[in-house]
Order: sequence, then C-alpha cells, then structure tokens
Amino acid sequence: MNIKKDDSLSLVLIGGSSGSFVIFEEILKLLVQPLSFAIVFVLHRGKSSTSVLPELFRNRTNVFMSEPHHLDTIETNTVYFAFPDYHLLIGPDGRFYYDLSEKVFFSRPCIDATFISAAFSGIPVKAALLLSGSSADGAFGVKVLAQKGFATYVLNPKDAESPRMPEAALQQYDKHTIIYKSTLIKVVQDILYSHAM
Repeated sequence: MNIKKDDSLSLVLIGGSSGSFVIFEEILKLLVQPLSFAIVFVLHRGKSSTSVLPELFRNRTNVFMSEPHHLDTIETNTVYFAFPDYHLLIGPDGRFYYDLSEKVFFSRPCIDATFISAAFSGIPVKAALLLSGSSADGAFGVKVLAQKGFATYVLNPKDAESPRMPEAALQQYDKHTIIYKSTLIKVVQDILYSHAM
C-alpha cells in the first residue's frame, strides 16, 4: 500500500525532563489556532506514569492534543505527547511509530530517538527546542537536527531547573540559539509565528 504524506506538514519538536513541565505550560498559552504545523513534545515519563498529558494541559490551550497510537497520521494543528515507556519515532510516511528498544539515558521515551527520526524523515522541522532536564538525552538529537539545517534552540542552562540537558547540548554543538528565561515568551512567539520555513 502506498502512503502519501501531507506535503504541507511541518514539525515543532520540544524535548525536556525535570523542570520542563512548567515551561511547556507557558508555551501552550501562546498557541493560536489554527496551527500550520504539528507540535511533538517528548517529556521523560516513567513506565508507571498514569497521567494523560492532554487532560493535564487541557485548560492551557484550545488546540487539539493527543497521545498518538502506533501508525497514527501526523496532523497539523495538533499537539502530540510521547506515550510513557515507548520511544516515539517520526516516519517518512508522515506517521508515528512506537519502538520498544532499550532505554536511552535510562529513559523511554527518549528525546534523541524522536529528534533523530524526525531529522531523517524528510518532513520539514520548523524548530526544535531542548529545555530542562537531568540527563544528556536530546543533546545528540538536537545536534543532528542543527546539522541538517533546521533551527534549533536550547534553554540557557543557568535558567534551567535541571541544567544537565541544555549543558550537554551546548557542549556537543555550540551553534544552537540559546533561549533565556527573561525573553522566553517573545522568542517562542517568533519561533512559532514569525519564522519562515
């Protein structure tokens, strides 16, 4: 069966762990419908996590939110959350794929897995943001995206509740744009609505 992906689809990728939840809440408040892209948020969550993130965030935005299933088609104007205990991959056919391979940095979902699969999916990445976290997960993935020519942003480690993640990203690649807490809202608004693909 031939699957034709939506050629108008683009992605905004956001990764984080401890300290990123509150930042993402602020980002959701900035969303204005309809979104011309899909947002994919990979947050480290344990296997036993029972929280359904769309329910937790439902008062922050009117944009549709989903924890997608395996083989779901990626749609614009939607915020997606990686399901706990699975790696969330972006397929070249514009679909999500779940993977149960080994944990990376003790995490599944792993930010690197999602970011790297997106980088090689052929789907344009409008921007990739790496926020706060206590491991180096995401550092390599955001580097791969930058080297593929996509816009990449890393939270200033001094502004992160857990600085290890952004520190690792900047150690591996020092050409990411740094986001500062004091200008976060303005920068994210520009990322979402002012930057051309």
